[in-house]
Amino acid sequence: MRKEFFTIFIMFLFLTSPLLIISAKPSSQYSSPSYLLLNNWVNQSIWVVTGIPIPNPQLNGFPLYNTSIRNLYVGKYGIVNLTVNFDVLTTSAYLNLNNTINLISTNGNISILTPPNTPYILILFNTNSSTSIYVKTNTTILHVNSSLVRIYTIPVIYISTNASYIIQNNTEKIIVYKGKWFVELSVGAQPNFNISGLSKLNEMEIGKWLNSSKLPTGLPTNLLKEYYLSLLLIKDDQNPYLGTFAASPSPIYLYSWVRDSAFSAMALQLAGHYNSALKFWLWLSNAGQLQSGVWYTRYNFYDGQPDTTFGIPELDGIGLYEMGVYQYYNLTGNVTFLKQILPTIYKSVKYQIEMINESRYHLLPQDLSVWEDREAYHFWTEAINDLGLKSVAEIYRALNFSNYTTILYYEKELNQSIIGNFWNDNYFASALGVSVVFEGGKSETILSPEPPSVDSATLLPINLGYLPPTSNYSVSNFEIVNKTLLTTGGLARFPNDMYHYSQSLYDATAPEPPWIITTLFEALYLEELGKYNEALNLMNWVYDHSQHGLLPEAIDPKYAYPLPTTSPLTWSSAMFDIVALNYKPVTNSQSTTLTGYYVLGIMIAIVAIISIIIILRRR
Repeated sequence: MRKEFFTIFIMFLFLTSPLLIISAKPSSQYSSPSYLLLNNWVNQSIWVVTGIPIPNPQLNGFPLYNTSIRNLYVGKYGIVNLTVNFDVLTTSAYLNLNNTINLISTNGNISILTPPNTPYILILFNTNSSTSIYVKTNTTILHVNSSLVRIYTIPVIYISTNASYIIQNNTEKIIVYKGKWFVELSVGAQPNFNISGLSKLNEMEIGKWLNSSKLPTGLPTNLLKEYYLSLLLIKDDQNPYLGTFAASPSPIYLYSWVRDSAFSAMALQLAGHYNSALKFWLWLSNAGQLQSGVWYTRYNFYDGQPDTTFGIPELDGIGLYEMGVYQYYNLTGNVTFLKQILPTIYKSVKYQIEMINESRYHLLPQDLSVWEDREAYHFWTEAINDLGLKSVAEIYRALNFSNYTTILYYEKELNQSIIGNFWNDNYFASALGVSVVFEGGKSETILSPEPPSVDSATLLPINLGYLPPTSNYSVSNFEIVNKTLLTTGGLARFPNDMYHYSQSLYDATAPEPPWIITTLFEALYLEELGKYNEALNLMNWVYDHSQHGLLPEAIDPKYAYPLPTTSPLTWSSAMFDIVALNYKPVTNSQSTTLTGYYVLGIMIAIVAIISIIIILRRR
């Protein structure tokens, strides 16, 4: 019965999905994404440049592309040399709950979809005036008949359409007039021609996938839609062949960061989508490493090769891997998976223990950590690795390995070292640097906080179990972070944060933009305290500052518009779904109130029945 009701509810969400666009309330400025990814869940992915402009694109380091489909990725073949360019002026763009990208232009509407488990890409037009589409490649285009061409790429691609076309060198120009038109790309397969059938198949498969998702408890309809849309965004941002996740469809973030990807995989597995998560964990278990037990910071989204030039070292990936694979096991009970990845776990633990032993502070080495802003000892990195060691101990215990006690010994040593070194009167310092103190003719090397030391990144490890949320450390740290960094309703990363303003990116009007993930760090902490109404308010704030439900990295601190250069951010969607699944609004007091209403209702019914009996007897 519940399953049938849920299926009907998903259909309701499909039918009302335009309300997702209307009810989200971002500033009209930058309310649509400039880039999106779509994939067929098997081996194909496309990168859609929506045509929504990025401010100062050259200053921000962006290529100048018009509205187009690019980076046609086909599994073992890699990126195929083919682009689809649209001669339109896009005014709005969004992702629907049927996993279709809609582009609203001055010429009408364009819908782009990649039906799951098929080799087809559909482009549907509902135009109010004539326009042209240009399919460009570097190889031969052969006219087959009036509605079909064959392109000799590897693999071969067929393009069918009900519009007219002409071939000019290595370009097919398709001309559409006022009305409804289609273009079907068949990648490595014969053309389908059944456009309505493919559209229905897309609706059915997307609905089935969403229907299989774990249902959050008690979310209002707008946030439930956001939950599902965020799941689709994460799914679309995964390489369906390798398992890597793009940090964002934005070209400057079109890489697979270990950190962001780990949270994306965890969000999917918490929602019940184990196969997608498994694909990532297996890929990461075999990915090239910087050194034994240590991953590179990020990898190429399309071929999985490490980026050997960026953000080295970052050591939080070790603990996140350990946490993620243990969570996967905990959810699935898949012992075969644990045994398969044991060599990778062993390398990670060996590195962690060696570093703790060699360090005079009993910490992991300095790294760039979560914000990649400075090399230091970071609370985030150390606490995440502490959680990773706890996870490994549980894995070893599950496999009946007696040496899990050794892991717990080093976890305890690291835990105590973190508190001893990072606690700074009433909060956890974000980063520690090495200083030399001279006293009495002697020198001593010590660790001391580096400014800015108050940081929202200190919240999440506590949420995930580094310390009890009600401990004095946790409560005091939260109060300082919230008091220092709350801005425009959300939470900034740290004081005087210049990223997006005058450092690297330039799309904010002031320093300290509130970030979506950090605001959700706060929401998750409030949930751990049982303050669900306050958490719900933050989730609504996040939703209200989206791009038609797609969550950006950060919000302008003055004008509250989504910062467009890095939107949508996959980690933002993952973090929203993690918080949504942790939302449990019914408290004991609410249960008591509901019970009272039930009792009152029964009493009223009894009184009514007695009254009817008395009236009937009098007759």
